[in-house]
Amino acid sequence: MSEIFQQFLNVLFLASIYCLIAAGLSLIYGIMEIFNFAQGNIYALGAYLVYFLTTLPVISQSFLLVSMLAVLSMGLLGIVIDLLCFRPLKGTPHVNYFVVALGLLMFLEGLIVILFGPDYKEVRPPIEMTFSYGDVTISFQRLLVILGTAIVLAVLYLFIKRTKWGAMLEAMSQNHELAATIGINLNRMSLIAFMISTALAGFAGVIISPVSFVYPEMGGMPLLIAFAAIIFGGMSSLGGAVLGAFIMAFVQVFSTQYISEVMSSMFIFGIMIIALIFKPEGLMGAKRT
Repeated sequence: MSEIFQQFLNVLFLASIYCLIAAGLSLIYGIMEIFNFAQGNIYALGAYLVYFLTTLPVISQSFLLVSMLAVLSMGLLGIVIDLLCFRPLKGTPHVNYFVVALGLLMFLEGLIVILFGPDYKEVRPPIEMTFSYGDVTISFQRLLVILGTAIVLAVLYLFIKRTKWGAMLEAMSQNHELAATIGINLNRMSLIAFMISTALAGFAGVIISPVSFVYPEMGGMPLLIAFAAIIFGGMSSLGGAVLGAFIMAFVQVFSTQYISEVMSSMFIFGIMIIALIFKPEGLMGAKRT
């Protein structure tokens, strides 16, 4: 029983990271109907920024300050990406967005290697502590990942459901034409969506950095699994993205533990393919109008 509970803790940990990346992907898709392929590299960039800031004597002793600066920087990066990369494409064929998103992925990965090199980096955990109950253990940092993600997702939910800006984002994701007729500004909504999306990915990179090594390709697999999560849960549904992330993490952890690591990837993307065939709008998604 303790082994099963330990695996469920591992599911919560992995699902937390996938939730943050998937929620950002879902938010962008809901507003602009594009996949931001660079989301994984923004996640990596957030982790690298933590590594860099912790080397600065002035702020290295405050991990909270470092984290806030990194997340804020990633949010600002989202604004820059929208204004410079996607805003000029308005009115052009949709394939242009796809090409630019792919180019942005390659550009950011190359930028990371140029700035920080190809080697693995390590961020020292702010608090080195482990909690144990019988045979079940979890480090303070892993627990922080789970709790931090829960808080951020709760804040995001309240923002979407309880604020005017959130209501406009939700309306835009459900029906572009109707939202435009009642005066909702698509440019403003896309700016907000990109800022929140990249901040979420940056936050994921921040909280994972003391747990895992930081390296240029670290965002690749989380990005693919987050894509599988939103396809399974619903492309423009935040709730579906979270549900999909938990299901993918569950499949990954238990198939890796009890079958094989190679088979876990097969199961994850097999579920995605089945979802596309039988329910292309996802478990919690609705057909776009």
